[in-house]
Amino acid sequence: MSQETKTEQPKKIYSYLMMAGHMCCDLNQSNVPALLPFLVAQRGIDYAAAAGLMFASSSLSSLIQPLLGILADRKQRPWLMGFGILLTGLGIASIGFLNNYWSIFAVIMFAGFGSALFHPEGGRMANCVAGEKKGRAMSTFTAGGNLGFVVGPLITAVTVPMWGLKGTAALLIPTFAMVVVLFALRKKLQILSDIQQRKVVEKAAAEHRKDDWGAFLKLCVSIFMRSIVQNGIQTFIPLYWAGVLMQTQQRSSLMVTVISLASAAAAFTGGRLADRFGFKRVICVAFSMVMPLIILLLFTKNVLLATILVIPISAMTQLGHSPAVVLGQRYLPNRLGLASGVTIGLAVSMGGMCSPLLGRIGDAYGLTTAIYVVAGVALLGFLSTLLIKDAKNDEPENVIG
Repeated sequence: MSQETKTEQPKKIYSYLMMAGHMCCDLNQSNVPALLPFLVAQRGIDYAAAAGLMFASSSLSSLIQPLLGILADRKQRPWLMGFGILLTGLGIASIGFLNNYWSIFAVIMFAGFGSALFHPEGGRMANCVAGEKKGRAMSTFTAGGNLGFVVGPLITAVTVPMWGLKGTAALLIPTFAMVVVLFALRKKLQILSDIQQRKVVEKAAAEHRKDDWGAFLKLCVSIFMRSIVQNGIQTFIPLYWAGVLMQTQQRSSLMVTVISLASAAAAFTGGRLADRFGFKRVICVAFSMVMPLIILLLFTKNVLLATILVIPISAMTQLGHSPAVVLGQRYLPNRLGLASGVTIGLAVSMGGMCSPLLGRIGDAYGLTTAIYVVAGVALLGFLSTLLIKDAKNDEPENVIG
């Protein structure tokens, strides 16, 4: 059996490897919102400055991910996944050792650059190892990122109260472990990537498949809106718990974990539902429920009930993400790296780019008003999903794979 044939066989193993890599990358990124209550209390920053750190996490990443996606289409570089995770881990781990706001801002941007290196290549590789079940594979990949948002704040909730903000150094343990694994497998990943890239090119040529830029741009509008809503939830729910519901810093930070657990479950499910019921249908139904649930949350002051409501809010916000990524790749079948860079990178990072504006609204009019604005964006996001069209091969299946 040739080396290429051997490498091509264990696709499920590589799919879960992409999931683990995504988890380690976003495990680090998740600590930006998780650290905000601690930074507000211990570094004296205001809400606008806190939202500015979310902007730092997304700004550089947003700008360069489409470019990196284009480069990924021209030449596959699976080693960038490990390198990106390394930079992200080093950037976030250093936050606890800095006192100056702009120094923290800079290292968060550095971490965002590492995240930008990982995501286009990771999303493209997740598609390469997917086989026919694109929705399922992308759900697995996306769930890894959401699991990172679960594990990261848990590490913060344990280490920061115990060792202070310097406890962020604990994030280097899973970071280094994942980097070692990815670099050890870089040759096998390169072979698999080359095999799948040839298949994509041959299939696109045989079927005369063209890129549908109009449909792709309409999809991106929906993803932009979803990103703003998700980022607003991740940023303001922990602050809302501390500033309005009067919970402790530790409990407020743990709300990121609640959000991420619900998001991870939805991410793991969304693509599978889309494989069965259709990608556009899942995206529309999920987004239609977000705004009413946020409004309901703001009408309760009971902490337990509010926590319960955060679960479906987070789940419905995330449920349509994996189907949207797959649709983007189907709209641009000849540019998988670019489609991944935009749908996983640029479009998703737009939420962080809008964080400073939401933060100013929170400072000027209160956190409740800022979250009402997030609800309004959710309504616009739902309306934008109505413009999405099914891809050529978006055929619902009879059973979930």
